[in-house]
Amino acid sequence: MVVGSLYLPKDNPNKPLGEDAHFMHELYQTIGVADGVGGWALKGIDAGIYARELMKNSFIATYDETMKGDHVNPKRVLEEAYKNTNSKGSSTACIITLNSVKNIIVAVNVGDSGFLLIRKGKITYKSPIQQRGFGCPYQLGNCNSDNPSVAQEMELNVERNFNGWDGWDA
Repeated sequence: MVVGSLYLPKDNPNKPLGEDAHFMHELYQTIGVADGVGGWALKGIDAGIYARELMKNSFIATYDETMKGDHVNPKRVLEEAYKNTNSKGSSTACIITLNSVKNIIVAVNVGDSGFLLIRKGKITYKSPIQQRGFGCPYQLGNCNSDNPSVAQEMELNVERNFNGWDGWDA
């Protein structure tokens, strides 16, 4: 699997890093995204700090997970990262890993982060959104927010082709 990213935060001098974050662990074929909840700005809190800490801890948990000899389990990664994230704020999150032995991707998603499975240029799967109501997605955080127990888990078959693994995007 080849991974890459491009992140263009909104032009806001008060938050030059934006409110979103991601990680990529190419060796363990795992990626994650976190979408910091901007509503925290009304309370003077930069949700981007929470999102970045959550993704940093997810990267670390991905490594820890593989040291157990297992393939990466995105739900356990998210649970470990959540437990170790202490910043104020909240975020939606999605973590996906490729299990090339079983030819599957395994994903965990909280809120309106998500991913698409694309085969031959066509979207064949779009992860569902979790929300309580319009504009109110499930979200992880330390202040009356959800926790990883609400996360949706998914397994999807992938197919090898002459260009490598068929596409997935998060």
